[in-house]
Amino acid sequence: MKLTVIGRYGPYARSGNHAGSCYLVSQGDTNLVMDMGPGSMSRLTQLVDISELTAVFISHLHYDHTSDLLSFRYRLEELDRRVKIITQVDDTPWCRLLLDHPLFEVIPVTSADSVKAGDFTLSFFDMKHTVPCLAVRVEGEKTVAYTGDTVYNDNIPALCRGADLLLADTSKPADFKGPHMNVEIAKELNKNYDIKILSTHLSPDYDPEPEFAAFPGISVAHEGETYEI
Repeated sequence: MKLTVIGRYGPYARSGNHAGSCYLVSQGDTNLVMDMGPGSMSRLTQLVDISELTAVFISHLHYDHTSDLLSFRYRLEELDRRVKIITQVDDTPWCRLLLDHPLFEVIPVTSADSVKAGDFTLSFFDMKHTVPCLAVRVEGEKTVAYTGDTVYNDNIPALCRGADLLLADTSKPADFKGPHMNVEIAKELNKNYDIKILSTHLSPDYDPEPEFAAFPGISVAHEGETYEI
């Protein structure tokens, strides 16, 4: 089971060749994309044939996690191929614009659901953000948990428990005030749950790496890098 970081930035990427939130989880013939932020589509096509994607999971409907779904639709039209889009659905103009397409097989989910995607089983947890957001546990030969965007909340322990890797929105500075977790929370999660953490959703002007130098269980997600789970 492998996790490849396509893009790691939010709410927008730093200048240069970078991308918004997007991650690829692979095992055998199963390829699951988690979020599809700006700049991710071209990078994704370098790593996997779009015709071989099993499904796309969208944690929440903010632009920095969804915008390349629009250009993704053009590629599906060229291939004449349907793809499962697993996400929460709401009755908003942006949701309708993103998901209302004949080649999107939309699978609406809530925290009460469990979904099969190829060799993976996906379960979901409500997070706390400025819009509804679902974290996901991807269970295959190993288990990867992904927080999406969130502050710390009471569902995070269940998300972490027993997972082999936590891909976590924990890259903001310690004094950050806003709807994301910071580097200090990453340290607490690592200590309290003895879980390996890949810290992501970086601000374009802040590098959290020095904060984790004394914590071998925490790494900062690097774009283009593939992690063996």
